[in-house]
Amino acid sequence: MQRTQIHIRTVLAEMELPDGQGQPRAFSLGYYKTDGTKGSKPAVRKGGQAGGSTPGGTEGRSAFRYKVKETGTVQLVDCATGRPFALKIILLCHFNGRDILHG
Repeated sequence: MQRTQIHIRTVLAEMELPDGQGQPRAFSLGYYKTDGTKGSKPAVRKGGQAGGSTPGGTEGRSAFRYKVKETGTVQLVDCATGRPFALKIILLCHFNGRDILHG
């Protein structure tokens, strides 16, 4: 059976979508490590608050504020441990079981 594919722009957009309670949505990721081996995380969420600013304030992404285009990384949180980490966008290879297209 052929695996389905998803474009990186769609992946980045889906990472931004909040769940029903307005919290960042959980998803699975596969990626390449800098040494060339594959890694995976079964449940991660985007770092910071999904959807932008908080009510009554302008600061919405707490300590995880970043600019994807400038840094080339995405800030994430491992749902199992609660630890934040960053991944280079170019190293992402799977999103919720689908192959990521980078081009």
